[in-house]
Amino acid sequence: MKSHPRNVPIKGDPFIPSRFIFGDAVEEKGLEPYEYVIHTQEPVFVCRLVGMDLTPFDGRDQEGFRSVVLYDESHHLTHYVTNSGFRLFDFNFWGEIPTAAQLQKICDEAMQVYQRLQKAYIDREVAPKERDFRLVPTEPLPPAERQARIAELLALSRDAQQNPVKRIQLAALVQQVLSGGDQAVFTEAQLALQGEAAARKLLLDCAHDTIAFPEVMRPDGHVASYELWAFPVVFSRAQGGVWWHFPLLEQVEPPLAEALQLAPETILWMSPTIFTVDSLAERSCQSLVHLAPTMDAGCDLALHDVAASRASFEAASTVNEPQLVLAWLPFIVERGKLPLAQVRRHAREALDATMPLVQQALSAEMVYGEAELFMPLPWWEALAAGTAAYNRKRFALTMAVLAGSELPDGLHAEAEYQPEHQAYDVRLLGGSQQLLAHTPWLLTPDLSPDRSLVWQDLQSCLRQAGIPVTEHAPKLH
Repeated sequence: MKSHPRNVPIKGDPFIPSRFIFGDAVEEKGLEPYEYVIHTQEPVFVCRLVGMDLTPFDGRDQEGFRSVVLYDESHHLTHYVTNSGFRLFDFNFWGEIPTAAQLQKICDEAMQVYQRLQKAYIDREVAPKERDFRLVPTEPLPPAERQARIAELLALSRDAQQNPVKRIQLAALVQQVLSGGDQAVFTEAQLALQGEAAARKLLLDCAHDTIAFPEVMRPDGHVASYELWAFPVVFSRAQGGVWWHFPLLEQVEPPLAEALQLAPETILWMSPTIFTVDSLAERSCQSLVHLAPTMDAGCDLALHDVAASRASFEAASTVNEPQLVLAWLPFIVERGKLPLAQVRRHAREALDATMPLVQQALSAEMVYGEAELFMPLPWWEALAAGTAAYNRKRFALTMAVLAGSELPDGLHAEAEYQPEHQAYDVRLLGGSQQLLAHTPWLLTPDLSPDRSLVWQDLQSCLRQAGIPVTEHAPKLH
């Protein structure tokens, strides 16, 4: 483009505007209490529009759509009114002035367009367009093929330590293994490397990067690079079951991008599918590898069959089961466009902008009590921060309940690891081993959850509270 000479005549663009344009206007005190209607074709005019109008006329109480053009002799003004409660007035014409019949016909068409516009607004705000679901694949391999894939992954993990070419091949193989339907391949491979710390770390780091920094191959051959981020969220629920798909979360995208001061045209897509601790533990976070390709294709990720999952949720909702739920709201951003320092600077604005929309999205699909949203972080950091906050919140609630009664001397804690729940069961005991309360202490969801780090975090928290804790190893008979 170039600067426009000051005195050159301006040519109109060839774009023809819509015949009817509806909009608001601003005065000194804010928005005017009515909308405006502009008719862009002959006869060109602009007028004001109000709803909830009860001006009497002969067709007011009749069935179906009725309208009339009235003339106010005292003020010398023309009014168009309908039995649906709309009134157009303060007509200003450019060019030839129409007859009353011509004006009524034009205004009837304007009201039809206006009602379609309002319906479009409602559909956009309340019910976003349904998108196709992509189900997380679950296809266990035959035993022989599974063992072959595990052996291939093990060999490449060992060779890649000293060979950069093998490291590139390892990244491709890890992507392929995680995307497959058999989660046991990667899990058993990393467990088999327990005695080879360097090879195991390389394998896990490669898998972590595959999920946190997804590369999406599009049908046209273009590769899109993203980063996976998430909001940790904790909410209470009185009923059993937790739903996982919230279409209204799409509304979070524009205000979140604005609050984080992302550059214009930067892609930020919020996933309507949220992940709870249970859904992540079910496949050791491996299902996350499908999230970015699914969102890039304009689809939603389905953790399970949608109809069956909804039926199970509705059945569970009939049961009274108070619970505090930890979940994550993931979103993807173009790689390199969102520095962590920038997020930290604008975290408060991001939370203020998104929290009302998150609450609206949750309440549209299920009944919950209270919700607390935490600062968005890169995916693996969000998992660690959210779990740590949840564990301390649960522990604080337990201690608050105990504070209502007289605490015995010798208060101490015993923690027993429960692998089926991927959590420690922390029992608070009195001096005579009297059980006072117990609370879970969750492991951070991961491809390979680190139990030792969680135990150190538990010890640190209870030490700050002045409560000694010991690990109880169950006896197996």
